[in-house]
Amino acid sequence: MDLSPRHRTPWTPGVDPSSAIPGGLRLHDGRTGEDLLGLPGGPVLESRWTGSAWESRVDGRLLSGSPWEALEAIQPQEAGPWVGAATFELACDEASLPRQPLVEGTLGQRWTALRRALYAGPAGTEAWSWEDKPPEVLNYPLFLDHPFPARADLLLLPQWTQHAHREAVKVVQARIRDGGFYVANLCVPFEGKWEGPVSTLARTAFNRARPPFGALLDLGDLTLLCLSMERLLARRRNRVWSEPIKGSAPFTGKAETDRQAAVALAADPKERAEHTMILDLVRNDLGRVARTGTVAVTRALAVETYPTVQHLVSTVEAEARPGLGLAELLRAVLPGGSVTGAPKHAVCAHLARAEAGPRGFYCGALGWIGPNGDLDLALPIRTAQIAGDRLRYWAGGGITRRSDPEREWAELLLKTRALTG
Repeated sequence: MDLSPRHRTPWTPGVDPSSAIPGGLRLHDGRTGEDLLGLPGGPVLESRWTGSAWESRVDGRLLSGSPWEALEAIQPQEAGPWVGAATFELACDEASLPRQPLVEGTLGQRWTALRRALYAGPAGTEAWSWEDKPPEVLNYPLFLDHPFPARADLLLLPQWTQHAHREAVKVVQARIRDGGFYVANLCVPFEGKWEGPVSTLARTAFNRARPPFGALLDLGDLTLLCLSMERLLARRRNRVWSEPIKGSAPFTGKAETDRQAAVALAADPKERAEHTMILDLVRNDLGRVARTGTVAVTRALAVETYPTVQHLVSTVEAEARPGLGLAELLRAVLPGGSVTGAPKHAVCAHLARAEAGPRGFYCGALGWIGPNGDLDLALPIRTAQIAGDRLRYWAGGGITRRSDPEREWAELLLKTRALTG
């Protein structure tokens, strides 16, 4: 995890740093097994919907400007990164895109400045600090959930029927035939009940799904459990890139079956067309903030395999335009093209009427933003939003002229397996 702490100190109390800390923020990389457990204590930025506008505050102090402008203004005020998430609806407002109506008081983004953290990686465990002095003894109430379960039983029920989804797919396809748009990402909420510690569910899900962009974030109003494999946006100095995902096939663990499925996925005309349209959209988004002629697809339609699913993934890179600020960059790219469609405005106008409700943090942005402008944001797909014992989990898929409504429904159910097993 490229977060560049000022101080790194071996940490050997013998307690797993992926344990839970009240108010803590956990980032988990399932590819490398790395964990970062942010310790509470830094300032917190929140933006909430007043009924007519977004109001942003940092530790209760009112900030001027839009939510992205508020985030840009506070970003260099801390030595360490800000870790948190923003909602799909807030991103739509910043990009002047239609979205679902919100109730007054809805949380739109929440970011916490990290000053100290515990890090676990291949070389061992360390205490990290972005403060002037190295970390002293860390007296925080860490606890483990024993025994560690091999699975967490969770039942997710869709909040509309297969018939309703079939009809919604047909409406999208009619709009495509009429020339309204080319591809639309239609999403369905699932709901369930979880009565145990959320950290238990997270540890089980991380172990099963091995997400490259896993996270467990305490956002006050609710907890986010993210099992995403999609990089929405990253920046290192003047290099910016995105790794959109479009195209899915099951992964069974049977070598020959999965090999054939991967070959079929890479060759499927519907999946390739859907992916290519989104790839063009992401190129266009990055092109709005890039130096002329620097946008390039450096990896196209590669099959990536995860414990329950295989995906088509591409990488789009560009050189940032000199002087590019955080707010302008976020407005150009968010909300992500792979979870909206093309063209964005027409698709978002349709989704604002067609979907079952606001997506919330699902399909928004989640990750970290450094004081120098570097960032790494995941697209929070495969993400549960948990309040009390109620859990909401969305799943979606890109709809094209070639889409089969039955296959689209099966894809939604496949994507719930990241959480349910």
